[in-house]
Amino acid sequence: MEVTRRDLFKFTGLAAAGVVGASALAGCAPKTAAETATLADTGSADAGLPAFLQAPEPITDFADTREYDVVVVGAGESGLSAVHTALEAGARVACVQNINAAQTTGNMAASIDLTQTDEAAVQACVSFINWKSDYRSNRDLVNIWAHNSQEALAWWAEEAAKGGVESKPHDAVLSYNGYDIHLHANTYFHVEGNHNAAATVIAENLAAAGAEFFYNMPCKQLATDESGAVTGAICEDADGAHHLFTATKGVILACGDYSSNQEMLDYYAPDTKGFSLFTDFRDGSALVAGMNAGAIMTPHTHTKMIHGEPAAVRLEMPFLFVDQEGNRFMDETCCRMGYMNNFARPYLAKAGFTDSTAAKFFSLVPANWESFYEEWKAASPYDISQYNGDNKVNPEKWITADTIEGLAEAMNAYAAENDWKLTNIDAAALADTVARYNELCAAGRDEDFGKAAKYLVPIEGGPYYAIPRGSNKLPAILGGLVVDSNHQCLNGEFEPISGLYAVGNASGQFFGGVDYPMDIEGLSIGRAITSGYYTGRLVASL
Repeated sequence: MEVTRRDLFKFTGLAAAGVVGASALAGCAPKTAAETATLADTGSADAGLPAFLQAPEPITDFADTREYDVVVVGAGESGLSAVHTALEAGARVACVQNINAAQTTGNMAASIDLTQTDEAAVQACVSFINWKSDYRSNRDLVNIWAHNSQEALAWWAEEAAKGGVESKPHDAVLSYNGYDIHLHANTYFHVEGNHNAAATVIAENLAAAGAEFFYNMPCKQLATDESGAVTGAICEDADGAHHLFTATKGVILACGDYSSNQEMLDYYAPDTKGFSLFTDFRDGSALVAGMNAGAIMTPHTHTKMIHGEPAAVRLEMPFLFVDQEGNRFMDETCCRMGYMNNFARPYLAKAGFTDSTAAKFFSLVPANWESFYEEWKAASPYDISQYNGDNKVNPEKWITADTIEGLAEAMNAYAAENDWKLTNIDAAALADTVARYNELCAAGRDEDFGKAAKYLVPIEGGPYYAIPRGSNKLPAILGGLVVDSNHQCLNGEFEPISGLYAVGNASGQFFGGVDYPMDIEGLSIGRAITSGYYTGRLVASL
């Protein structure tokens, strides 16, 4: 059966129409509203599509027109990196940003150390990422990160250091399929302002080098010519006036994801309902502009990055997990932070999806917990961790008491102090939960959840520890526009759209699983920096 473009609307939420070109573009006549295909024209008006997928009225009135070779939409990690390499290649570059400054999130950026990692190990790393992405990764895109990340992240660290923002390196070895993959990460946990301090410095340096930055200038539409090629970005200033930024070589969407746009979240990632939003500036508007120019959104699962507890308490070991009423609720073998949200939805629903702290829980840990770490880590290297970068867990930050009854009281106190509204742990009930768990440990068989016998360690003897856990914050959605191996956006027929590119979280197909895999720490930011770095140079060379 042939799949039509109308069918694609139903399955992937594709935008229906290209944005018209502007008369200010040489040789390009603007399309009229009648000439622009609308949802109604295609028979899709009754498909139940949300408002952001309705074709907008074309913007044709501009306060001014500014001419560039490359226009980058977004001043985050991917956007700044694209600005740098495009500028370095001799292009005239404009960067438009929807808020008043360069803005990033996260504090680690991962790369492969190619001086210590041979090609077989590089390809093993690419395969590892594909495995962790449910085999939905575009291998070409992952290879771009693998082979260019070292250069890209070295530039980022050096450029930030020029302004006094020094990174601390974090090196690790990932073993997969018999190959040792040497990883390096830039970290900024120690810097006031964290990773965004680096972005601020880099933006200032790029402006001094000749790039033009336009803040508080969100991209509302893309200009196209009669062939459908993207020829510029149409932006709106604080007074509502529109400005046309023409791009003779290409527009690079580096606008991030849509994680602060509730309508887009409900449509593309409905299982994020109830989690707290991390930012308010990732509104997805530039992604919508791309779709209105013919680009398509990644049709499969959009990977969620959901985080929670800080590094000091992030012990990822499968001891006893209890909910906010003191009841065991899962097989604790799944103990990595990035996956915990999958066990939280019934609790979020119980709270009416109005309180993200309903996703929180506690891990009860025996006093001799550390004696199990090395053995468990060796057997299950992708499941066990007590580090976030070089930040090791600190038991002094955990909740502790000499008795189970005292522990229950301390857990309730912690919850109250941190505004966990649903926590109500009865001391007797918690004691019953611990007693039942210890019975299962003694028997060596978990009749309640089927956890592996090697992880059945009793909670007894004191002192007792409770670690606050649970992922309830949504920093990012890792599912953007479909791109080819050049990061060029594709249309509904999977053909490249001339002049339109997407990088970082504005582009899809690097990740593909339900949740963000945290085995390579800093992979999301490392990919963002690298994809921008690679694509800026490519577009400038056209």
